[in-house]
Amino acid sequence: MDKNSVIGLVLIALIMIVWMQFMAPERKPLQEMDRPVAAAVEDDMATERERAAEAGPGDMLGEFSAAAQGEEQLLTIDNELFTAVLSSHGATLKSLVLKEHLDSNRERFDLVKNTDSGALSLFFLTRGGKSIDTRDLYFRTSTPGRETSLSGDETFDVRYSLEVSPGKTIDVVYTFSGDSYRIGYDVQMNGFAGQLAGDELQVQWDGGLVHSEKNDEDELQHSWASAYMGGGLLKLDAADPSRNYREEQSGTAEWVAVRTKYFVASLIPSSATEGVYLTGERFAGQLFEDYTAALKFRVPSDENTFTESLDLYVGPISYNTVKALGVDLEKIMDFGWDWLTRPFAEYIILPIFNLLNNFIGNYGLIIIIFALLIKLVTYPLTMASTKSMKKMAALQPMLKELQEKYKDNPAKMQSELSRIYKEAGVNPLGGCLPVVIQMPLLFAMFYVFRSSIQLRQEGFLWAKDLSVPDSILDFGFSIPLYGDHIALFPILMAGAVYVQQKITPASQTNEQMKAMLYIFPAMMLLFFNNLPAGLGLYYLMFNVFSIAQTWYINKTTSTEDLPAISPAPSPAKGQKKKKNSRKR
Repeated sequence: MDKNSVIGLVLIALIMIVWMQFMAPERKPLQEMDRPVAAAVEDDMATERERAAEAGPGDMLGEFSAAAQGEEQLLTIDNELFTAVLSSHGATLKSLVLKEHLDSNRERFDLVKNTDSGALSLFFLTRGGKSIDTRDLYFRTSTPGRETSLSGDETFDVRYSLEVSPGKTIDVVYTFSGDSYRIGYDVQMNGFAGQLAGDELQVQWDGGLVHSEKNDEDELQHSWASAYMGGGLLKLDAADPSRNYREEQSGTAEWVAVRTKYFVASLIPSSATEGVYLTGERFAGQLFEDYTAALKFRVPSDENTFTESLDLYVGPISYNTVKALGVDLEKIMDFGWDWLTRPFAEYIILPIFNLLNNFIGNYGLIIIIFALLIKLVTYPLTMASTKSMKKMAALQPMLKELQEKYKDNPAKMQSELSRIYKEAGVNPLGGCLPVVIQMPLLFAMFYVFRSSIQLRQEGFLWAKDLSVPDSILDFGFSIPLYGDHIALFPILMAGAVYVQQKITPASQTNEQMKAMLYIFPAMMLLFFNNLPAGLGLYYLMFNVFSIAQTWYINKTTSTEDLPAISPAPSPAKGQKKKKNSRKR
């Protein structure tokens, strides 16, 4: 990599940093609440949430107090993708264990954090000021048995019913299918017209998801609650343990969700919502963030029956799987800038990976083939760039002579340099062009490899998991800027970068460029040591193919076709001779 390439990389990186820090537009509210009553109701509901957490279910439940006593019945639903446990105490989901995805110890794990109280519930405030969370109530169920197994196209309904008083009931129906992460969640409330404060009901997922990865800090970097409204993503990240986070917006939401690095729990409505409610908290001294994500619905005061059908998705953040839901849940995936890197990720990288995966089962081989495809596509640019740099290298003696001759006349020197570049047919920035064009793709690769579940726990050679660093030695302590381990792919990549720079024609041979021959590989080594092994493998093979490509271009091209160029403009000399002959 020559000086121009390095300059191109640095400039692009600086542009990205400046854009993120200073030029990104401020996030504006998606839709301002225009009902003073609604704002007051939300404050009351928040207060009641706190009171409910401190008080027992007795006096706080009013006419619902009778339902606070009962016997819990558990029901296990086993399909091809997960094993779920439902409870009659709250008509809630208490456990969901995935079958195809394991934790960092290669064991099955429960995504639901709140296994005691459950994660899913209805929440509302009565006109009498009682805060009701259905997880405090015992429902009846007529579903026989304690366990049900499903497969293929089979479906199974689980109904929970609660009679508060004659004519006032709450019904919750879960619908499971044999081969889908999607769970139907239907709610029907009878006799509650005019009974709820602000005529508002919330359907909520309460609790962050259990971490599945070894690196909890990395999990926290990808954990948050979010909602998709009006074509924009509303994100709440409880990163600071010293404060509580809360976000509310009114309007129609496509979904709300709580996520970790590779998994998500999302509530998807079928009708228009009144808004969303998100809260988050990170507990001091714990590497975990707790979240609540709720959809708000209006319960008409002039209708005796309220019904709402939702879908619950609890499963992997796999692009094809979540996109198939048809509600833009794939927007929760972080592919960087929507205007630059996301199109490369969604329309180039992922489709090619999916296509190759139809024929090749190993993602390490897929990454190598992808790197080769990128080099083949960019070959014309690399060829033109290398030829331009070779011509620049051949012109160096003449350029140095001009710089010395016109060092006191910058304007003349610039004019002469421009003339020589034009006559030689070279562009001094030609070496930057391939780098600049490839930068969006390279940035997109970084985001995809960092967050794609396809690489998770996929091994290649010595790397057991391409989604984490390919550590071959753990120190037990951390070295600043380097990390607590030695990863092999970055070492090999740094060597490949050194060789690539060594054989690339250099337009300049000053001391700074000689230093960069060693500094740049060292920088890449430090940078990639803590990145996913898949990304290190990609850049390693990208540079290996670059070495082969550069060697071939050097062997098949020369500077013999460089036109003869005089260091000083010939027309000026002719004019001078004519003036002298006139004097004679």
